[in-house]
Amino acid sequence: MYNQREMNTPEISVIIPAYNSAKYLAESILSVINQSFNSWELIVVDDGSTDNTAEIANNYLTDQRITLIRQLNKGVSAARNAGIKIAKAKFITFLDADDYYLPHNLQEKYNVLVKNSSVDFVYCDVMQCDEKLNDIKIEKGVETDNLFKKVLLWQVETIPTLPSNIMIKTALMKEHYLFDERLSNCADRYMKILLSKDKAAAYIPKALVKYRNTPGSMSKKVGLLEQDELYIAKRIIEENIIPAGMFRRKVIANMYLIIAGSWYKDAGKTGRAIRFTLMAILIYPGIFSRLLIKSGRVFSRNKK
Repeated sequence: MYNQREMNTPEISVIIPAYNSAKYLAESILSVINQSFNSWELIVVDDGSTDNTAEIANNYLTDQRITLIRQLNKGVSAARNAGIKIAKAKFITFLDADDYYLPHNLQEKYNVLVKNSSVDFVYCDVMQCDEKLNDIKIEKGVETDNLFKKVLLWQVETIPTLPSNIMIKTALMKEHYLFDERLSNCADRYMKILLSKDKAAAYIPKALVKYRNTPGSMSKKVGLLEQDELYIAKRIIEENIIPAGMFRRKVIANMYLIIAGSWYKDAGKTGRAIRFTLMAILIYPGIFSRLLIKSGRVFSRNKK
C-alpha cells in the first residue's frame, strides 16, 4: 500500500492521453495501479472523447493518486502537454491508453535515473502484442552510443513506442520538451530527435512495456505520416538541428524513402511512392545505390 507522503509527493508522474479509449483504458490504468513501485501520480487526460472514456476513468478516482482532467479535443500532443503542465513528480512518463506497463516498469526505470544523475531519460525494449495483449515479439531498442545519428537515419527502431516507453526528468519536459502540437503520429519521432541530440540516455535491454497493435492504428494513416515527416524535415532545416551538408541531405532523403515505402506498402499508392522515391534520389543521389542493393536482395530471394 502507498502512504500519505507518497500520495502528496510522488516520485513519478504518469500521463495517459485518452481519446475515445473506453475499450482499453481500464487495462492501462490497472497496469499502473499494479506497479511494484507505489510513489506515483496518474493523470488521465480525456481529450474530448465522445464515448464513455471519462466514466471509466472516474471509476478509479477513489485512488487519490489518480486525477482526471477533461479538455476539448485538441489532439494527442496537446493532451500529453496538458498532463505535463500539472505534473508534480521528479520524473515523468507516459502511457498511451491502449498500451500496458509490465509490473516492474516504473521501478526499474526509476532506479536508473536515481542512481545516475547525469542520465536525463531512460528507455527499454517493448513487447509487441495483438489486440488482446498476447505477446507477438520483442521490439528491441538500441544502445545509446551514436543515438542521435541512429534516430535521424531511422534504419532500425531506436526508442520503440517512445511515449509509452521513456521516463525523463520532469523539469526538462516542462522547460524544453513539450510535444509539438502540430504533429500527430510522428510527434514521438520528433521528440526522439530533440532528446537524442542534446540529452544523455540510458537503455534497459528488457521489455517492460506492452504495445497493442490495434486495427486502424494511427501509424497506418499514411497521409498524416507524409504531412508530419515533411514538417519534421522543415524543422530540421529551419532550426539547424543538423548543419547543412551531405548528412542532412541523406537524412531528409531517407525520410522521403520512408514516406514512399508507406504509400506503397500500407496504402497501395504507387504514384505517390514513385514521387517520393524520385525526390529522395534528387536530394541525395547516393541513396540510389542503396535502393539497387535492396531490390537486388529481393530479386535474389524471389529466384530461390
